[in-house]
Amino acid sequence: MNGSHGIFDHILFALLLVLPLVEWRWTWPRYLARLATGSPGVRCRFYQTLVLSEWAPVLCLLGFWAARRRSWSRLLLAGSTPLRIGLGLGSALLLIGLLRLQRRWLLARPERIERLRPNLLYAKPLLPHTPAEYRLFRLVSITAGVCEEVLFRGFLLWYLAVWTGPVAAVILSSLLFGAGHLYLGLNQTPKAALAGLVFATLAVASGSLWPAILLHAAIDWNSGDLGFRALTAPPGAARERSALETRNENC
Repeated sequence: MNGSHGIFDHILFALLLVLPLVEWRWTWPRYLARLATGSPGVRCRFYQTLVLSEWAPVLCLLGFWAARRRSWSRLLLAGSTPLRIGLGLGSALLLIGLLRLQRRWLLARPERIERLRPNLLYAKPLLPHTPAEYRLFRLVSITAGVCEEVLFRGFLLWYLAVWTGPVAAVILSSLLFGAGHLYLGLNQTPKAALAGLVFATLAVASGSLWPAILLHAAIDWNSGDLGFRALTAPPGAARERSALETRNENC
């Protein structure tokens, strides 16, 4: 069964195993150290590096796939039926709708956003703090949605399934996706693995990466938006609004 794999496939798989450890133990600590200096533009440059580092292997993968004339259905980029893709996109849009409802509920009252701040401490270095960073973070979100789905739900599912079968491939790829978030803390990896399981299930069920890409990008975009609003909201805004509402009621 391993005849379907080539040397490029093994190299890319090895990189997907090693790079999360390098990021956890080397890249992320160095970024935090630069961020702590207060130098301008550190976060923006980090975002630019993220975008380039994710697109580079994906473009190599797609180029290799095209050069070898491999079927795009192996990467879940072709070959599904309109019904399956439609159901997958419908499921993704439903989940995105729930995200929007949650966002609307949080933004309805400033105190809810303020209560969100302590829960964002683990991701604070990653979240945008300025309008320029916020605009660039949108590109990061789209990049993560496309590139991580191609790598983890496209390539990795195919690569592992050759050895283990589809069910084990879904589980293992989700665990590896969780490991890719070690830099955010050990307690965040199970959450990322669970998200990876949702993305993998959606991709396999629909026979296409596009629903998972859409959902993944929307989740990251939403997280960045809420994080930006929570981190930039003036302290005490909720108390001021509450006092204003009280005065209005008294009038």
